[in-house]
Amino acid sequence: MSKKKKVFSEEVELSEIVLEKTNQAFAMIRQEDIVHMGKTNTKGKRIYKMQAAAVAGICILAVSSISVIAAIHHYWGRGMNGNIQASDAQQQELTEQNIAKVYREEPDSSSLAVTDNGITVKPDTVVVDERFAYMSFSISGYHVEDGTEPGFGVVTVYQGDNPEDESSWVNMYGSMYDGIIPDENGSPIYEDGSPLESDENGRIISHYTDSNGDMEYIIQASVVNENDSLLGKTMHVNFQNLGTRSRGAFTPAVEGNWDFAITLPDVSSSRTITVGQKVGGTGFTLETIDISPISMKANYSVEEAPEGHEDDLGIPEVRGVVLKDGTRLPYLTDGGSMGYTDSSRKNACHMAGYDRVIDVDEVAALIVWTSYENEKIEIPISK
Repeated sequence: MSKKKKVFSEEVELSEIVLEKTNQAFAMIRQEDIVHMGKTNTKGKRIYKMQAAAVAGICILAVSSISVIAAIHHYWGRGMNGNIQASDAQQQELTEQNIAKVYREEPDSSSLAVTDNGITVKPDTVVVDERFAYMSFSISGYHVEDGTEPGFGVVTVYQGDNPEDESSWVNMYGSMYDGIIPDENGSPIYEDGSPLESDENGRIISHYTDSNGDMEYIIQASVVNENDSLLGKTMHVNFQNLGTRSRGAFTPAVEGNWDFAITLPDVSSSRTITVGQKVGGTGFTLETIDISPISMKANYSVEEAPEGHEDDLGIPEVRGVVLKDGTRLPYLTDGGSMGYTDSSRKNACHMAGYDRVIDVDEVAALIVWTSYENEKIEIPISK
């Protein structure tokens, strides 16, 4: 990670790059392969490889029927649902447990909105555990032509008070929600379950606006140090200038500055499970896994660290789970980091967020990718 400053350009523009390669992605997914963008960052004695699934790791579940009981339904909104799939009951439960927060339900929700140059941005939903924070922001008053991708010029995200202090740094990627989600097998579809469509130029058609003409920007932030926690922290988010993006280039359309300080929920939803099993074909033993409804951290002891392969560190990656009812979610994890946690390379970890909420009590086994050649094994866990 750069030591200059904690300012992130909106560089993780997965939609255009990914969507232009959707056909290739389909073929690879059918072979149970996955495309991912990798970046290796070295910081002191800690080595991290940042990665994000190239088939946009976002998904949605339609809202279920209205309860006959007069109760508040904590609906997370289109963008958050598109980022981390949750059933109606899961949304309700996580919000009532203060793991998630729906800002539009707050009495002072109107005071949270920031308007500049006729464009209003306001926080919508936050879902948090120790390692990851998912944040969605609604955008009103800005419109783009069909076939163009909206975006901000610069997005700055940091925790604490001083963006120059290393302790304030977070890993982050973000983009405008485009209405495209993965199904349980990782194949991209529209949020209503229909197959993707292309325009006359062969580009996949995206759906950035909702029925009200509003958009949502989605951020996934995670800790830099595997021992840090985001619970109860203040997350600063700043957006500058709106425009469009094409092949990585930003074209400004509206100047503006929208600044937010978001206090994250402070309730822990993670539990530590002792595994103590060797990862077959590797020199790694999965000692424990810290797992929550929205992310996990696999903790390894290392008998012998392998030689890296290009940008691959050789650390096994937990990519999915098998549930007790037999359901397989082979592409559950979506973005995260991995690295050796000491200079001797005798310990390592892999942290990753999910593309959908899971019930930790229903997890029977982990699907682990053991090498850059994408060999897979299942490791049963008990709780």
